[in-house]
Amino acid sequence: MKRSLATIERLTDSVSLFAANIAAMILLFLVAITCIDVVGRYFFNSPLTGTVELVEICMGAITFFSFPLMFMRHDHIIVDLIPHFRRGYLGWLVSIVFLIVTVYIAFRLGSRVFDYAVRAFEDGDVTEYLNIPRWPVVGFITAMIFTAAAISVLKLLVLLTKPGSSVESASTLGGDATGSASDTSMSDTNVMSGDANNADTHPK
Repeated sequence: MKRSLATIERLTDSVSLFAANIAAMILLFLVAITCIDVVGRYFFNSPLTGTVELVEICMGAITFFSFPLMFMRHDHIIVDLIPHFRRGYLGWLVSIVFLIVTVYIAFRLGSRVFDYAVRAFEDGDVTEYLNIPRWPVVGFITAMIFTAAAISVLKLLVLLTKPGSSVESASTLGGDATGSASDTSMSDTNVMSGDANNADTHPK
């Protein structure tokens, strides 16, 4: 069971990273069209048509394509007002409750956005200036929300198999990252100590 969850978690992390790379490319496109619009507006008195619509679509795509990786790496904004609630079995129970609430909210939000995508498809809704169909954009947003919800379900299953752990420590990915970081730090320390010994042995 744990091995299967670990395999699924690694595959899900790869998919989430792919979605985040798409968000990065969309951000690059957003920077490009903004530069073109500014240069055209102030130097040639010819702004880029439909810039506002493109910016709105890009901002929405960047936000929601980043959702899966944010949920996977647990990169939410967290305010620890009472840190005792994040320790031991009490923190484990609190994490389970919050994951259940997260799954519920994500599925409800995804279902509402999906309804809007269906209405946009049936009505043939398009943007005002560029006539871009809205339903594909909203459809991708819906897919990313449901993906984030599925990742929360996966996190919940992993957490249930490790009583007393937090969400961060229960993840197999987190342990690998921590181990690699510590190995890198130890190797850097050994290199620095070796250089210092060489300097003492061979004074100038």
